[in-house]
Amino acid sequence: MAPYSRIVVGTDGSDEATDAVTVAGVVAAVLGVPVTVVTAWKPSVSVPGGREQPWAELTAEGADVDLTALGVTAIERIPVKGSAFDALVDAAAQSDRALIVVGAAGLGQTASRLWGSTSNELSHHSPVDVLFVRKAVAAVQTIALATDGSDTSVRAARAGYDLAAALGVRPVLVTVAGDTAAAEETLENVASQLEVTGSLARQALLGDPADVLATAEYDLVVIGNRGMAGFARVLGSTANTITHRATSNLLLVNTAPAAE
Repeated sequence: MAPYSRIVVGTDGSDEATDAVTVAGVVAAVLGVPVTVVTAWKPSVSVPGGREQPWAELTAEGADVDLTALGVTAIERIPVKGSAFDALVDAAAQSDRALIVVGAAGLGQTASRLWGSTSNELSHHSPVDVLFVRKAVAAVQTIALATDGSDTSVRAARAGYDLAAALGVRPVLVTVAGDTAAAEETLENVASQLEVTGSLARQALLGDPADVLATAEYDLVVIGNRGMAGFARVLGSTANTITHRATSNLLLVNTAPAAE
């Protein structure tokens, strides 16, 4: 069973959003899951033509063409008037295990973070996992499962491992610590908790976790969303710093316990 039952991708036709559509298509084609394309239009949108429904419909059609070329066979288009954040979350809520994919534009821009952007809002408030795309890839080949040994990071690593397995990729478990012995101990403990089949590649790195992981070069870095809300976010959490500064594509896993 695929780790996600549907991919919901948001696009406004920009270069960053087009990259997000590409990555969504690459992942969906391998997983064999449908894709929902969301385009939101409203009077305040600054994108040329973005105040009109025809623009949203045309943009969604363009994404449909790109996704079809990538091998996606089931595509739903949802052009909607209103908030892109609300439209994406609403679309994701229609499936049990949806993954939202968006471009990372706005995450690294102070103005966007202060005044709001769809990607920024999703990073702090999405109820489901979100893949933030910073670069298009023809195939996801390198996946880093970042962990600090906490329970939430183990849950995120588990989700990342399941995705890697479904994509046919051998992931690497990565941790960053002040010394090698501490890093290797963390890796050993987390690997034992994951209980994966076969050996799991591991990488112990030294330095500040936020700085090291933000500049790491992988096709996809997987982290948990602990610290993305509340006082931890205000004070500056590792996850928050990585999310806003990462140079690689980033899968932010919602590690909140599932509702009973």
